[in-house]
Amino acid sequence: MPLTAEEEVELLDLLGYDPTIEKVAPKLEAFRNPSRIKVAYGGRGAGAKSWSFASLLVQRGQREKLNVLCTREIQLSLEESVYRLVINTIDRLHYPGWYVTKEFIQSPKKGRFYFRGLKDLRAAAAIKGLEDIDIAWVEEGAAVSHDSLNMLFPTIRKPGSEIWVSFNREEEMDPVYERLVKVPRDDAMVVSLEPGPIDNPWWTPELQKEMEEDYKRDPDLAEHVWGGQPRSQGLRAVLSRTSIRGAMDREIKAAGAIEIGVDVARFGDDLTVMYKRHGLKVIEKRQFQGQDTVKTADDAWDMAGHDPNIAIKVDDTGLGGGVTDNLHRLGSQNVIPINFGGKPKDEDKFTSTADEMWFEFPIDEADIPNDSDLMIELSGRLYDYDNKSRKKIEPKKEYKKRNGKSPDHADALLLTFYNPEAFHILQEPDWSAGEMGL
Repeated sequence: MPLTAEEEVELLDLLGYDPTIEKVAPKLEAFRNPSRIKVAYGGRGAGAKSWSFASLLVQRGQREKLNVLCTREIQLSLEESVYRLVINTIDRLHYPGWYVTKEFIQSPKKGRFYFRGLKDLRAAAAIKGLEDIDIAWVEEGAAVSHDSLNMLFPTIRKPGSEIWVSFNREEEMDPVYERLVKVPRDDAMVVSLEPGPIDNPWWTPELQKEMEEDYKRDPDLAEHVWGGQPRSQGLRAVLSRTSIRGAMDREIKAAGAIEIGVDVARFGDDLTVMYKRHGLKVIEKRQFQGQDTVKTADDAWDMAGHDPNIAIKVDDTGLGGGVTDNLHRLGSQNVIPINFGGKPKDEDKFTSTADEMWFEFPIDEADIPNDSDLMIELSGRLYDYDNKSRKKIEPKKEYKKRNGKSPDHADALLLTFYNPEAFHILQEPDWSAGEMGL
């Protein structure tokens, strides 16, 4: 005798998680764990964000009574919502017992998926109906206004309730980015996703081809569409996204001097970041948070393989002086303290060492890691001119004000490649002669 729909549901519950049909993007498997806020962002095809969100929520809805609000800033019709995606997900997972109407989708456990626009909910002051929501999924989060976020967050307040947000960045300071990514919350799980087969197991050759063609046709636009960067970089960015992407995609031979750059964290959420390069190729990165200068010096010394001749360049301002002293104590004979506010080699062109580091960085020759944090920091630093027409990067406090955190990765990378005037090392490649076989 065939099973009833209710019996089929009970059987599926007994069988539990099916890793074959219920898998989602690898990074988003973490969303199975409880967290008040869950955020996933990236460009087109990055981590199959919407596909994975729908799958995770439908899976939970199959096994427990779960009320879900699927929302976005403006929703003029069901077709503009994830309504069809949820239905397709139920079909793909072969889940029985779901009931579909034009008002909601009901699970076998009597939980419901609702589809509403945040702007309409605000206009109708219809917030009381949200008090029984377990999870609010905010799709296309970059378009959501501060007013909508201010309404949504305190309204989704049921014990154990969660707010999920998926988005591709639009502007430098999208409200959702500013509120949930720029200033991280201690109750938030934030995941940055990249296009390609690593973050998206369902990546296809067709998607790869489309991405490659877009990068050929309009690299800056492609960085927005596929790379997940804001639409407008700014007229006075020191480094273009196109050149940074070129350095991240470049593959060159590791040859020449081995050098290390160490940007030392000063306080709060800042990171201590270290890069190691072999010639023009970055070969290693390490980062730490909340450790003292003795431990930072030990880590840099380990990164150098305890070789006293390897150059270790340290941001010597503030706490960095302690790292420099400890490296000398450990036996390094080639520690180079660098003060970002110090005098540049060419005072006719630049106002400080930091200015010179940024503008002399060999972006068109280097091979650097493909890292979203590094892309944001390298492409986000702006510059101006002083009254002598010298190039001057914006103060770090202004960068932090716009982006919410210090450019620790960028500073460490630039230190790794910068050579002060008095510093010479055997085997240093002649970048202008193309010794790296580019």
